Amino acid sequence: MNKPAATEHGRGEIRDNAIKALVTSKLFQTRVVKAKKGKGSYNRKGRNSKDYALVVSAHRH
Repeated sequence: MNKPAATEHGRGEIRDNAIKALVTSKLFQTRVVKAKKGKGSYNRKGRNSKDYALVVSAHRH
């Protein structure tokens, strides 16, 4: 009998259906990534505003 291998995608031991376990793992979860440039990158709170410098300096201390 061969021993089921523990994998690194958060499922532990996979016994029956390895492909289903892989597809339903966190590796294949949909993620929403905010664009830094181009469409969808507009930020209403601008980085170059005077208030932004105050907010950033307040969070760093």
